[in-house]
Amino acid sequence: MDPARREHIEQSIGQLLLDQWDPLGVHDQADRKDEYTPYAHELYTLLARGASDVQLTRHLHRIELDELHRPELTTRDLTPLIRTLRSMERTL
Repeated sequence: MDPARREHIEQSIGQLLLDQWDPLGVHDQADRKDEYTPYAHELYTLLARGASDVQLTRHLHRIELDELHRPELTTRDLTPLIRTLRSMERTL
């Protein structure tokens, strides 16, 4: 895939994470708009490799628990986010 295209898709995933996931509550902080960029890259890779919904959800919950230290979030339903990621997957 064209690197510019991949970068655009990863930016879209990052914005999606900010809008629909945002475990740190930084959506309204202009200086933290790129907070989830590394996770967007990881999700792009998982989607490109054909990860299941369960794998995507587990990955996000692992990030919440291990990297962001927000264990209280690891049981929330991420189905709407996963659905949106799946719709983006068609553009890969």
